[in-house]
Amino acid sequence: MPDATGRLDWLLRFDARTEAQYEAETGPERIVTLRRLTLLGMVFYNIYNFTSIVLMPDIFELSAAARLLVVTPVSVMLAWLFTHVRPATRELLALNGLTGAVAMPMLLFWLTTAPLGVYTFGESILIVVYGNLLLALRFRHALVFTAVVFLGAGLAVATKPGLDPQLCSALIVQYGTGCAFSLYANYRMERQRCREYLRVSAARSASEAAEAARRRYQDLSDTDALTGLPNRRVLDETARAWFAEARPAALLMIDVDHFKAFNDTLGHPEGDACLRRVAALFTTFVPEPGTMPAIQAARFGGEEFAFVLRDAGAPEAVRFAAALVRAVAALGIAHPGRPDGLGVVTVSIGIALKEAGTVGTREALFAQADRALYQAKRRGRNGYVLAEGDGVVAAIPSVSVVARSAWEPV
Repeated sequence: MPDATGRLDWLLRFDARTEAQYEAETGPERIVTLRRLTLLGMVFYNIYNFTSIVLMPDIFELSAAARLLVVTPVSVMLAWLFTHVRPATRELLALNGLTGAVAMPMLLFWLTTAPLGVYTFGESILIVVYGNLLLALRFRHALVFTAVVFLGAGLAVATKPGLDPQLCSALIVQYGTGCAFSLYANYRMERQRCREYLRVSAARSASEAAEAARRRYQDLSDTDALTGLPNRRVLDETARAWFAEARPAALLMIDVDHFKAFNDTLGHPEGDACLRRVAALFTTFVPEPGTMPAIQAARFGGEEFAFVLRDAGAPEAVRFAAALVRAVAALGIAHPGRPDGLGVVTVSIGIALKEAGTVGTREALFAQADRALYQAKRRGRNGYVLAEGDGVVAAIPSVSVVARSAWEPV
């Protein structure tokens, strides 16, 4: 049956995806812990060489050789391997290493004939406690480890020559109690570890989902639904911030020429498609951050668009406007309803400037750009006009004589 969290089985195993995530986050720390505790365990493991002098003097040399020349080198090798194997193999190596470490004192207990040799039986249960609680084997491995060790202990006691039957039963009960307690403690620790990780992971996922939802909402609130360009809100915020600086800036107000006639002739769905194509073109005029003077494009409303250029004076703004006018005409979007007979969609642009060292207001710059746009439309459309302070409109050369600009998309 699955755990209440829905992602743990009765052996306290994560699902594959969660296990991979858990290992990625905690694996390095687990490796460090296993290595340190393995080496520390070897220190205490070899301390029992001193007790062997008293408890099993008949096989002391064998005990010392087994601990120092077999178990210790193998343990050092395992500590090295922990950093070079897969996570599942790493945990199995810890399980097998502990099983081998327990087998040695059990064998010595079975071999010794010294009067006090029976007291060495308790050494192996300490290794069980060490493995289940200090080394913290994964519960599924602790279950196998404890069961194998208990069966091995029972076999050693049952087959040891000369052991009193009553003492045999007492030793098995004591050993079984120690195994059961340490295994249950391991289960509780492992369950707490797994559930705590799942709680933290769930909380983190919820937080990330909330942040993603907030960003999606922010994107939606900042984006024009039809064209995908930033909307009027973003334009206003950007313009207000840039115009309040001492750096030069330019505002371009753009209107699609005779757009009402376009809708009346071809219908509103075609009108929407036209606006999307023009907007897609405008996005190509916005470079990557840091590659050119900062540019903000936006849909102003209806068939009107706008650009705000940072660090741009009159020459840059004029070249940019010329490039926009040419690029839109080059799209070749058919406009059969134009009263001037041009036959393709074009735009008119009004340009307003904020000089370096001055601080302008959004309202003033938008008013100047709007008046310049009106003049561009009066002069026949498909062109641009530059407004100079106080609403004075400067004459601009014909679009056709302005060279291709670096602002134009490739």
